[in-house]
Amino acid sequence: MSEQQPEMQPQVSPAEEERKVVVFAVRIDPVLREQIEGLRGITGHSVNDVGVEALNDWVAKTLEDETVQEKAMAELDAEEKRLQERRAAIAGILGSKASEGAASGETVAEATPTSRSGRRKAT
Repeated sequence: MSEQQPEMQPQVSPAEEERKVVVFAVRIDPVLREQIEGLRGITGHSVNDVGVEALNDWVAKTLEDETVQEKAMAELDAEEKRLQERRAAIAGILGSKASEGAASGETVAEATPTSRSGRRKAT
């Protein structure tokens, strides 16, 4: 009887070790499934190994695409604009206290008076 040796697990950092893996299933053509099963048998890779490798390759290729990079930067710019508009709206609601606190480097929580219990006093 031949002994099966456990697959060597790659070294992972403590941060990666804490992340839990999640299931990500895809539907594929039966012919592709047969090809994968055949190659998997030859290479000794698990279906999971094959899927993770394929997805990692896709992500790497997609991240190199200039069109994708441009879209990502446009989304970041749009999000920054929304945040600036929200800050302006909140500052408008809070009035001069928000702008005074921002000028002095205080946060809104620091600029708002609090009672002994730690709750903000009504102004």
